[in-house]
Amino acid sequence: MVATFAAIAGCTSSSGSKVDASTDGATQADAAATNTDGSVTQGVHKIVFAADFDTNGGCRDHGTNDQCDLYTAELTLSDGSVKNITRATNTSVSESYPAWNPNGKVVYYTVYKDQRTKDLGYVDLTTSKAATFVAGGSWAAVKPDGSTLIYNEGKTSMLMSAPLTGGGLTLGTPTPLTGVASQEDPDYSTDGRYVVLHEITKDLGAVGQVFDTQTKKASSWEQESGHCGFGIDSLITLCDNSKGGGIQSKLFAEGKFGAASLFLPDLKASAMSPFDADFATCPGVSFNYPTFCGDDKHLLVSTSCNQGGEVTFSRLFLIDLSAAEPVYRPIGKALAEAYKGAGKSSWTVSCLR
Repeated sequence: MVATFAAIAGCTSSSGSKVDASTDGATQADAAATNTDGSVTQGVHKIVFAADFDTNGGCRDHGTNDQCDLYTAELTLSDGSVKNITRATNTSVSESYPAWNPNGKVVYYTVYKDQRTKDLGYVDLTTSKAATFVAGGSWAAVKPDGSTLIYNEGKTSMLMSAPLTGGGLTLGTPTPLTGVASQEDPDYSTDGRYVVLHEITKDLGAVGQVFDTQTKKASSWEQESGHCGFGIDSLITLCDNSKGGGIQSKLFAEGKFGAASLFLPDLKASAMSPFDADFATCPGVSFNYPTFCGDDKHLLVSTSCNQGGEVTFSRLFLIDLSAAEPVYRPIGKALAEAYKGAGKSSWTVSCLR
């Protein structure tokens, strides 16, 4: 844990970042994607993400009736290349915030029937069946052993925990996770003991917290911080909406948060447009919904073009933190071009661990 934490601790600035699509000399992550014949490909990870590849619309922050559907793909961490892009859902409503079942066969996601009406849905990738899983639910996370699903319950806005069986398609009786209202967007630690989430407060807005499922105690970031995620190799917590914007991380250990270790500030359009020309005219650019993929050195983020407080479009980026300066790889652009769709938005992503 210490070595991984130290490796990213020096990445405090995004200045001088570059796009590097070359695989020469690159090191691949240990994790691998499973092929149809049962073999594995090192350094390749399955991802599921929301996107509008049809109407050139966007997948906006809190859901509209944009044509935002779910897609799966295989991502190579060493160079950010993508392949085998497959549509998972195709509906008239907006679907986003996907979460893998560890079996790689089921994906849970939030369905926005309109701006305020949500359901928790699922799609069985082996049969292509998609249906409502929890009426009024949203924001799913699955325990790494596949035994438990956490989600936000619409009426109370509490996080609920329920057993999963039947290959992830049968949900048992739910019980409150923390018993506190206005909590959402959970993520499990690799060992399944901790859950990171954010709570909506009156004073600070969204505030990141880590809940210990064994001691039933919560620890708070005590500053504005939302849409948090855990590291894979360590208990690094990453949140966006942090003080100063962008993405910030803190190490969590023994019930306490350490000092900030990584800060990736939001960038200007002039800094992002060399990576992806569609950002050239954006009044503001922000990073959202960070999640590690493969290890604690490869970070997936939704990069948004903001205008008048609204997200007009977004594109996924892979940020390689293994070098002295972060390397930005525009996988959202690559996904859109590879799929050959008209749309340009890709949004909220989940990486199969």
